[in-house]
Amino acid sequence: IGATNAWGYDISAACSGFMYALATATSMVNAGVVRKALVIGADKMSSILDFTDRNTCILFGDGAGCVLIENTSDDTIGIKDTIMHMDGEGGKFLYQIAGGSAKPASLETVQNREHFVYQDGKSVYKHAVIGMAEVAVRIMERNNISPDEIAYLVPHQANLRIIDATRQRMGISPEKVM
Repeated sequence: IGATNAWGYDISAACSGFMYALATATSMVNAGVVRKALVIGADKMSSILDFTDRNTCILFGDGAGCVLIENTSDDTIGIKDTIMHMDGEGGKFLYQIAGGSAKPASLETVQNREHFVYQDGKSVYKHAVIGMAEVAVRIMERNNISPDEIAYLVPHQANLRIIDATRQRMGISPEKVM
């Protein structure tokens, strides 16, 4: 891209990584630390999916995207606010047995098929519905935003039931979901 005097770093946080990087880049641009930031997110889930586990493999995929963050001189409002948090209590519902520092890869862990993502779909779904809807409503309330002021809801979530529950909780119409 011809970038000179540029620098970068990785944020490893699975699906949340892009959102954390986006919030970090926005803060750095707003603070004047950098003039522009290119946030690139990529996830290759297919390498850790067990395609014989139809409860899990159909929910994950590979993807990538990128966005340029910079200040503007007009009245354009980009990223107005963010709420970032995590809840480690759900680790027992979505996990990978081996391949990390707690249980490094070995011939035994590979033979035992311990390098795949496992999940309890009902528990993950319940947590996602509550969490995504609560955060969306909190950000609207914190910024005095009414449902009519929202042009589009662009969720990272792939599950239509979770998206629909969030949309309903926010009070926005289905045609505003991208």
